[in-house]
Amino acid sequence: MKKPLLMMAGLCLSLSAGLAAGPSYLLIDQAGIDAAKQKAAKYPWARAALDRILKDAQNALKKPIDLPDRGGQWYHWYSCKRDGAALKTISPTQHRCPVCGTIYTGEPYDSVVIAGVHSSYAKSVRALGLAYRFTGQAEFARRAGEILTAYADKYRSYPLHDIHGDPKVGGGRIQPQTLDESMWLIPATFGYALVRETLPAAVRAHIENDLLLPAAEVIRTHKMKIHNIQNWKNSAVGLVGFATGKSELVRDAIDDPDRGFRVQVSQGVTGDGLWFEGSLGYHQFMMEASWPLAEAARLAGIDLYSDRYRTLWDAPLALALPDGNTPGFNDNGGHNILSMAPLYEIAYARWHKDVYGHMVARSERTSLESLLYGAATVPDGPTIPQDSVLLKSAGFAMLRAGGTSVAMRFGLHGGGHGHPDKLNIVTFGAGSHLGLDPGSIHYGIPLFKEWYRTTIAHNTVTVDQHSQANADGALESWGDNAITATADKVYPGVSLRRTVAVREGRIEDRFACSSEKPHTYDWAFHSHGRFSSSLNFVPREQPLADNEGYQHIQKLRSASADGDWWARWEYENATLTLHVKAAPGTQVFAGEGYGKNTSDRVPMIVIRRHGAATSFDVTHQIAGK
Repeated sequence: MKKPLLMMAGLCLSLSAGLAAGPSYLLIDQAGIDAAKQKAAKYPWARAALDRILKDAQNALKKPIDLPDRGGQWYHWYSCKRDGAALKTISPTQHRCPVCGTIYTGEPYDSVVIAGVHSSYAKSVRALGLAYRFTGQAEFARRAGEILTAYADKYRSYPLHDIHGDPKVGGGRIQPQTLDESMWLIPATFGYALVRETLPAAVRAHIENDLLLPAAEVIRTHKMKIHNIQNWKNSAVGLVGFATGKSELVRDAIDDPDRGFRVQVSQGVTGDGLWFEGSLGYHQFMMEASWPLAEAARLAGIDLYSDRYRTLWDAPLALALPDGNTPGFNDNGGHNILSMAPLYEIAYARWHKDVYGHMVARSERTSLESLLYGAATVPDGPTIPQDSVLLKSAGFAMLRAGGTSVAMRFGLHGGGHGHPDKLNIVTFGAGSHLGLDPGSIHYGIPLFKEWYRTTIAHNTVTVDQHSQANADGALESWGDNAITATADKVYPGVSLRRTVAVREGRIEDRFACSSEKPHTYDWAFHSHGRFSSSLNFVPREQPLADNEGYQHIQKLRSASADGDWWARWEYENATLTLHVKAAPGTQVFAGEGYGKNTSDRVPMIVIRRHGAATSFDVTHQIAGK
């Protein structure tokens, strides 16, 4: 007789092979709880992490359970229509723009606040469950059960709704997307597993049958393929499967051939370890999404910690700038890799790779992951490579020479989160981030598409004032701190070729454009700082174009350049000077574009030339002040 795929082991479910020693609570077992207690007794960082959990749990005990009467809405709507700034909540029905002071009321703003209320309840359930396991105080388990029961009472009555309020597949009941529903369900299910054995059988059945399983089915019905969102969905569905004994949910989450965990890793993670969407923000998002399923599977005797999966932790280090910030390519722009330290707690615990420990050693170590999974001691050492790194499969390169770095994006477009910016570069030197990629802002405001997803917003070439097509580029050569890459499919009949070579304090940059027909080529560069130039600029009233981002360039000025010339930005402790070689018929425009947010104005230049072919030859000279 075959053994059942799933069987009860202590509190929650484990697969029959490799059962964890002692009770298992979905994402941690009793041995892990005991080890965390020992860390908290010995190390201040672990004590701080535990204190935060206990404080959150105590707060959850004090607050009455008053669930919203409806589901929440998409946080990307929570922006000012005038300037795009994220709103500040004044009250559940008043939402203020911090830039212009406009007060917004009604929908969708009120329901965005409700989304936050729902999220806080899920986190409270997790905190209460952990507090019970760490203290043994029954009041924590009882309150977790009460919150979950309240949701079980209401879940089916919450209307299915998407980000537009329509009852469509892809929406949720508690939240407006299956993504957000999953992000709610993961901590709620973990909290349930932590207290399940304390609840009466009828209460357990009610929570499972009227909340967890229906929520998993809402999520499961929405079928995506390789995407960061599907990883959140997989973890939510898989965790519910483990917690309720539904083997079909576990199989769906892990082994579905089109969307399960295994195929997400085999097809979504490039051979270089970078998530295919090409944004280190979404790369981190995918890692945050996938590890709960990997950890729950590990405790159930399924090993998902493959070498391919491990490379996800290597790519952010490979592409980090000297200060730890990332280049900001594609949607969800740059951040400091130290924000990922909780993920490296898990990586060091599972693979014991020294560089992961080095990352952890640089952090405060007060996260939940630090307490539950972190090693008591970790090795210290360098985290960011000193040498240049090529991620050929993904189409990214980081050139390094001393304190000077250049990141180039040339390969995979990045699916729905890609930007039209092939051969775009981001630069760093003298301790400062110089050439900038703007990243992205809230998706619900027009400026997201009108500026952040245009080619002119990036440090590359725009042809005929139209943004590049969503096509891949290619590597031509690599070596000796230099790269040459091409983009021949982003404009019909136009070949773009960029060569960048880096030495400390100096970047040689040649951007060649060619076609059988004449075109207008605009070479753009954006950098913070006080701008000056050898050219005599005069104000220009008319925009360079009425769309494709050009309409948002402010304080526009123009000049002609008959000979060699320079442009300079002075920022923090760095001075960046671009020395540009002469070319006949060159026009230069100076102005300001948007940076990391809509109140961040960034000085920029556009070098314009007409013809069938041209070459922009620029030397970036970087010096400290």
